Amino acid sequence: MMIEIKSTDIFHVHTYRCGHAEEVGDEEYGIKAIELGATGIWFTDHAPFPGDPFRGRMKYEGLDGYINGLLHLKEKYKNKVDVHIGLEIEYFPSYDRDGYYRELKSKKALEFMALGQHMAEVGNDEYSFSWGKEELEEKECLVLCDAIVEGMKTGFFDVCVHPDRSFRRKKLWDETCSKIAERIWKTAAEGSITLEQNESSKRHKNHYRKEFWKFHDCYSEVEIVRGLDAHFLKELKPIIT
Repeated sequence: MMIEIKSTDIFHVHTYRCGHAEEVGDEEYGIKAIELGATGIWFTDHAPFPGDPFRGRMKYEGLDGYINGLLHLKEKYKNKVDVHIGLEIEYFPSYDRDGYYRELKSKKALEFMALGQHMAEVGNDEYSFSWGKEELEEKECLVLCDAIVEGMKTGFFDVCVHPDRSFRRKKLWDETCSKIAERIWKTAAEGSITLEQNESSKRHKNHYRKEFWKFHDCYSEVEIVRGLDAHFLKELKPIIT
């Protein structure tokens, strides 16, 4: 499903619940969005997983509080700014088999899910973040791409954020990178999934890859949105300023 993100919206915003964002309330983000003249603000905090096995995510017990807090914000400022409630989450096959993504999609207040693949499931209770430097440099982009493609094919996700961050360990762009990138673009086109150009990625070496975005010439039907990945109030700004 393609979501409609306006150029005057603020897209990809985190909250204090993930544990690595500014300790301010939801309302301060809403007020700031209104001050900036934004038409909408899209919250995409890092989704929890049952049992809280990963760091840098909201706690599983806090998910309902996140949704209810943003529902309150949505109602309070409905005549001033559109508040959109979503989650950023990785795709892990084992959690899919357990029905977790379907459980999240069943929550009516959640408007969308963003696929943000920071790591990949590579075995039974094993994830790519456990690999050493050499293995990460050699194989991380491959397993992240596999997870992105597999995730997009499930139909659970509306947008894939910072897809080119999968190539962060690659010092030089090569033919293998191009083949991997084309798989992502082709799958996004087939599933009508929006891809995000991430502003935060541009501040880190090799996180934003111009070579990746050149594929838009071949897959012009794929919608592209500019996302902030904001973890601080000062990072808020409309997509087009």
